[in-house]
Amino acid sequence: MPTDTQFATDWLEERNRFDEAARNPQVEHAFLQAAQQYDPVNIIDLGAGSGATFLYLAPKIPGSQRWTLVELNPSLLKHARQRIKLWSHAKGMQTTLENTDQIVLQREKQEISVQFTKGSLLQLEQLLPLEYYQLVTASAVNDLLSRDMLEQLLQTLHRYKLGCYTMLNYQGMHFFPEEGQDTAMIAAYEKHMQRQQDFGKALGPDCADAFRQIGQQLYGKSPVEGQSDWIIRPSDRLMHRYLLSFMEKSIPEVAPKLDLQGWLDRKQELLQQEQLRLTVAHLDQFLPYHAD
Repeated sequence: MPTDTQFATDWLEERNRFDEAARNPQVEHAFLQAAQQYDPVNIIDLGAGSGATFLYLAPKIPGSQRWTLVELNPSLLKHARQRIKLWSHAKGMQTTLENTDQIVLQREKQEISVQFTKGSLLQLEQLLPLEYYQLVTASAVNDLLSRDMLEQLLQTLHRYKLGCYTMLNYQGMHFFPEEGQDTAMIAAYEKHMQRQQDFGKALGPDCADAFRQIGQQLYGKSPVEGQSDWIIRPSDRLMHRYLLSFMEKSIPEVAPKLDLQGWLDRKQELLQQEQLRLTVAHLDQFLPYHAD
């Protein structure tokens, strides 16, 4: 996962079009149905990054909305604010309030409030008055959490009767054309995702299963689910380069004896010949809250 702010911003911009193309329409529909039960609807976006989830979902909700974007990186929050202002101007919306941590937008009878909050998704009770919200969104977040962290988060959301819509939960990848070392390289990359860290072991490709299991225990039902795979074509050279560079940096830490350079050279050759394809499997999941 990129850590340098400019690199992270560039990466988020590149992946955004793949995210939008991948989102599962059935799971999205279930979320939008839940959102339209409230006017205004109050939504928290966790790990908001540069605001892509808001920019994708807000235009699809016809009523008034109050969003809170929670993000640890203040530079990404600043970038999210800039993107949302540009989006609102393009949509012909009027800014009725703007201060250091909030923008309020108006178009006819629809009002959209966006609050920018620096903080950790594991400190939601300290950051926000959760009793005022109905829904939570998170995109490409769960694979970075340990099982304990995910369980703590879902316990908090359930306690406050919040539905949870998680998108782009990583499941695996598949290169085309295939070659013999692909399986070992992907396994090493995923082992790096799940390496021991200060907070424990991240869920990586197990995140969707963990969300389903914990959600079933807490909410008493399985989430609405659907595939949301990235389809990366031969012409998508920059995206291929990003993903191969992540593998190049990660794999030696967990599998130094693999012939990584030879494998990368063969992938780069296929990329130059416009023959390389990659599918990155994800799952979108939505857990609605229904009172007993």
